[in-house]
Order: sequence, then C-alpha cells, then structure tokens
Amino acid sequence: MIKANPGDPLLLGNYAKFLKDVRGDLAKAEEYCGRAILASPSDANMLSMYADILWEYRRDGQLAESYFDQAIKVAPEN
Repeated sequence: MIKANPGDPLLLGNYAKFLKDVRGDLAKAEEYCGRAILASPSDANMLSMYADILWEYRRDGQLAESYFDQAIKVAPEN
C-alpha cells in the first residue's frame, strides 16, 4: 500500500509504528516516521513517536526533546 501511496502520512505513520512496536526495527521506524512528518508536519502523534524513536534508537535526548516540544506546540491540549 505504501508503494501505491508513498506520501500518505497515515500509512507511513502506521507502518512506522508497526516497525517500532512489532518488528523492533528502530532504524526503519525512524525512516518511515520521518517521512510521515514530512508529509504532515503538524501531526503531534508522529512528532511524539519520532522523539521516542530518537531516544530509544539514537539516545539523543536533545533532539528527542526538540521533537517532543514541537508536538506540544502543535497540540498543547494532548
């Protein structure tokens, strides 16, 4: 489905979540989550998941925090 809809943020995000949670493939999850964010930069859930991946995979607290901050800015009610 992603090949047919390569810019669909919902598909990209769901696949990133699958890769992270089911397959444990954080490298691929980071790639697909990043693509989802490019397709929909105001998706707080994707920004938050990307931050989580950055922390788990890269142990980059500073970069992860910046994505968590972006998620809060776009959806402060969450």
